Amino acid sequence: MTRVNRYIGAPVERVEDLRFLRGRGEYVADLAREGMLHAAILRSPVAHGRIRAIDTKPALAIGGVYAVITAAEIGAVPRIPLRLQSSPATEPFCQPVIARDRVRYFGEPVAVVLADSAALAEDGVETIALDVEELPVVADRHISHRQETLLFEDAGTDLAMQFTAIHGDADAAFRGAEYTRRAHSACSATPHYRWSRADCSPNGMPRRGA
Repeated sequence: MTRVNRYIGAPVERVEDLRFLRGRGEYVADLAREGMLHAAILRSPVAHGRIRAIDTKPALAIGGVYAVITAAEIGAVPRIPLRLQSSPATEPFCQPVIARDRVRYFGEPVAVVLADSAALAEDGVETIALDVEELPVVADRHISHRQETLLFEDAGTDLAMQFTAIHGDADAAFRGAEYTRRAHSACSATPHYRWSRADCSPNGMPRRGA
């Protein structure tokens, strides 16, 4: 017997409010451990560019700053796997966890500063000299389809996947429909696809923190 989900459309009792109302809530920033360091991230100020140089020496000269981590310190930089529709075709387009020689979106991590406090880590980030040569931005599917600017040059294309689906006589269905509608939709938080005679429903990616 399938159990009915009792949470959809029903009020759910909140069990966490009492500790917050009493000032007993605990957040990541409230944690303190012996020898704990704080991290701040230097992020790309441009949407697309080639990294020419990163000078981390001024940050390392600040008292209380223990390390500045860039792709050079990591060596083989891991890539972020796709959670949905992953396939060998998408592997060349997986984003690195930290930029090495190129940044491909505004805010991409470039360096991580570790220090005794969050304030010192932020001060370290402010002193890092980042030299980036700006490159043309690939902001939508129309620009991407021209293949003039490749985000991943090793892939040789900006087209990661192509889907073709046919079911029934679509042309006859449109001709006989009482009402038809053509629309264009784009959402910056999700990839852009080329659609034919179909609406695109943008599904935003929720922001998460850890």
